[in-house]
Amino acid sequence: MKPIIQLKDVTYIYEDETEPVLKDCSLEINEGEFVLIVGPSGCGKSTLCQTFNGIIPNVMEGRIGGEINVDQKNVLELDLKDLSTSMGLVFQDPDAQLCNIYVEDEVAFAPENLKVDPVEIRGRIQDCLDKVGMTGFENRKVFELSGGQKQKVGIASVLAMEPQILVLDNATANLDPQATKDIFDLLQVLHKEFGHTIIVVENKIDDIMHLVDRVVVMEDGTIIQSGTPQEVLESSIDQLTDMGVWVPEISELAIQLKDRGMTFNRFPISVEDAAQELEGRWRSEAPILPSNDVTQLQPEALKVKDLDYYYPNGTQALKDVNFSIKKGDFVTILGTNGSGKTTLVKHLMGIIRPPKGKVFLKGNDTFKRDLLSMTDDIGYVFQNPEHQFVADNVFEEAIYSLKVKHGIESDDELPDEIKEQGVRALMDVNLLDQKDKHPFMLSGGEKRRLSVIASLILGQDIVILDEPTTGQDYASATKLLELCKDLQAQGKTVIMITHDIRLVCKWADSALVMHQGELIYDGDVKRLFMNEDVLTKASLIEPPISLLAKRLVPSLRDEAVITIEDFLQTEERVKQVL
Repeated sequence: MKPIIQLKDVTYIYEDETEPVLKDCSLEINEGEFVLIVGPSGCGKSTLCQTFNGIIPNVMEGRIGGEINVDQKNVLELDLKDLSTSMGLVFQDPDAQLCNIYVEDEVAFAPENLKVDPVEIRGRIQDCLDKVGMTGFENRKVFELSGGQKQKVGIASVLAMEPQILVLDNATANLDPQATKDIFDLLQVLHKEFGHTIIVVENKIDDIMHLVDRVVVMEDGTIIQSGTPQEVLESSIDQLTDMGVWVPEISELAIQLKDRGMTFNRFPISVEDAAQELEGRWRSEAPILPSNDVTQLQPEALKVKDLDYYYPNGTQALKDVNFSIKKGDFVTILGTNGSGKTTLVKHLMGIIRPPKGKVFLKGNDTFKRDLLSMTDDIGYVFQNPEHQFVADNVFEEAIYSLKVKHGIESDDELPDEIKEQGVRALMDVNLLDQKDKHPFMLSGGEKRRLSVIASLILGQDIVILDEPTTGQDYASATKLLELCKDLQAQGKTVIMITHDIRLVCKWADSALVMHQGELIYDGDVKRLFMNEDVLTKASLIEPPISLLAKRLVPSLRDEAVITIEDFLQTEERVKQVL
C-alpha cells in the first residue's frame, strides 16, 4: 500500500499563543486504511486532522513548520479548495456544517460550487444518498431530520466531492446509541466496499475499535504510539487509562483476567473476540448471583402524575407519563433523540411550567412555582456548559448564584462566607488554580465541572444533568461522575440524561426509558438489559459486558451482568473462568 497522507516533523502554534499544540508530528497513513486517533482532551487530535485538509493554516492562522503531503499534494502550498476533492471532514455538530434547507440541495452544494456539470451532480446526489442509506429523503427539510440523519446527510455532502479520504472528528458525540452504530456501520461499508481511507477521532471506543486497522495515540501534541488495536491495547492499556483515554471495556476485562493468570491466543477487543477466548472455560451453568437489592424507604424527591404535553404545532411530546424518584436516587433517563427526555426534564425544572396536579417536588405541587424559585431546590446543568456561563472569571462564575440570592452587586465587597464557599467549591472539582481564567478558556472537561458546581452552589437537593459527558475523555467523564456519586452519598438526588450506556451501567442505580413521548421502562438498570422488548423499542445498545455474559451463560434470567465488577464479583466465578 502507498501512503496517501504523509506528515513529517509538523509543529503548529495557534495565533497569539506561545506553546505549540503539535510538536514534531510525523505520520504516514496508507491508501485504504481505517485509522482511529485517540488521546486525552487537548492533546491535539482535532488540530492534527485540520492539517490534513488545509484548515490549518489556511483558515486557522498561526505558525506551522514541517511537511504535509496529502494525495501527492503539498498542503502548505495549496488553497483550501484545492484539497476539497481529496479529503472530506465531518465535524461533531452536523448543524454547524449544514447550510441548505433541503437534503438534495445540501448534497449538491459543494459540487455546484466547483462548477461540476448539473447532470453529473444529479448522479452524485443519488449515489451518495444511497451510500448513506438516505435514498428517498431528497426533498425532506434538513432541520426536520434526526441527529443521526443529519450526520448522514453531512457525510453524503462530503462524499459528493468524491474525496478518497474521509475524516470524522467526534462525529457521533451528540448521537444516540443506534444512530452511532448506524454511522459506524456506514464507515465500514465505505471502507470495505468502496475503498475509502477513513480517519476517525472518537470517544465511543467500544463500538469502533474492532473495525479499524490501526490506532494512533497522541499525548501533549505528539504521536507516541501507532499499531494494530490488539498491539496498542495489550501493551499499553494501563498507560492509556492513566492518560484519560477511553479503552474497550472488553479489553479492560481481559487485562484483569490476565492479572489472574489467564492467557489468550488473541487479545480480545470485542465481544466476539472475548467469547471465542472464554467459551469452554466458563461452564454455562455457572451461577450469576443477583445484586443485593435492599429497598430503602426514602421520601419522594420528585413525582410525575399523568403528564401530557403538546408542542405549539400540535405534536404530542409527552403521553401520560407517571413515575416517582426517591430522595438519594441516581437515575438515568434514556431514549433516542426526540423521545421526550429533555421535554420531560424541563417540566421537572419548571422551564416548562407543568399543569396543576402533574409534577410534585417533595410532595408539593409545582404548578404555581416560577423558575427562579425552583432553582432553590433543583440545579440544572445544560448540555452545553457555555450556554450558562455569565461571569468573566471562574471564581465569579462559581459564586454567581450566591451573589444573586443575597442581592450582592458586582462592585459590592464579598462577604467572607461567600468567598470561602466559592473556594471550597472550586477545590472540590480541582479548579481553584484556574480561578482567574475566563470560563471559555477552560478545557471541555473543566467547563463541565465548573458548570456543575456553579449550578449546585446553592446546595440544592436535586441535580439534573443533560448529556454531561458528551465529547469528554475518560478522565474528565470519570471525575464528573465521581462528583455526582459524592453528591448522592450526601443524600442528594442525581438525574442524568445520557446516551452513554457504559456510564449508565457503572454509575446509575435506576433508569427511566422514553420512547415517542411515552415512559416504557421504570426500574433497576440491571433488569433493563434483560428486557429485550424495551431495548428494541428504544433502540438501546447493550453494554459489551452484558452481551458477553449472556453469550457465556445463557441461563441468565433476572439481572444482566453490566460491569466488569459484576463479571468478577464472586471468587467462585473467577475460578470457573480460570
